Amino acid sequence: MTGPALFLIPTPLGEQDFSSIFPPLNAELLSSIEVFFVEDIRTARRFLLKCGMKTPIDNLSFFSFKDYRKEVNPLDFLREHAAAGKNIGLLSDAGTPCVADPGHIVVAEAHRIGMRVVPLIGPNSIILALMASGLNGQNFAFNGYLPIDKQNREKQLLFLESLLLKSGQTQIFIETPYRNNQLLQSILHTCRPDTKLCVALNLTTPEEQIISATISKWKKIKTDLHKQPAIFLLGK
Repeated sequence: MTGPALFLIPTPLGEQDFSSIFPPLNAELLSSIEVFFVEDIRTARRFLLKCGMKTPIDNLSFFSFKDYRKEVNPLDFLREHAAAGKNIGLLSDAGTPCVADPGHIVVAEAHRIGMRVVPLIGPNSIILALMASGLNGQNFAFNGYLPIDKQNREKQLLFLESLLLKSGQTQIFIETPYRNNQLLQSILHTCRPDTKLCVALNLTTPEEQIISATISKWKKIKTDLHKQPAIFLLGK
């Protein structure tokens, strides 16, 4: 397939040496792109500068999912630049685009109009955490964010644990970092002693920590998850 492409570009999960997580091809491809879908424009500009973007930043076009107004349609932005023969990049703020991340409607539209879609290699916290958890990687589900309300959150945890017990399916979820400790307490209060919990913190960074143990053992662990990027996994 020829013509312009939509490149799905992963970004770092934290402060680190880019050469340790991205192949050189990623930096080369970035120089062929002048149009980007992003979450936050300032974050995207910093990333592109660190990658050695050859095109002056002020010459690039950005569409921000965070800032756009309803009268500005992201699909119109895609179609306009694709019709002009331009390659387009889709950037996450951290990690892999479209996985627990905005942008899937753009990818769906690219397929609809016959545009090439090219996923690039880079870190994905969900998959990295699953790999390192020791839990079932043959059957798993990502559930996004659990309810904020404590009662509803614990009800959802009981439901996820029931799925785990019936099928062995690893249940994966996340939380806003400043609510991590509340989520951990709900897990310890709700789940069975022999259920396994893995918490993967600060993946790919020097502060990385991965703890996988039963709930009964977790109750003896002293840890503070506050404001640390984390992935939670329940398994057996």
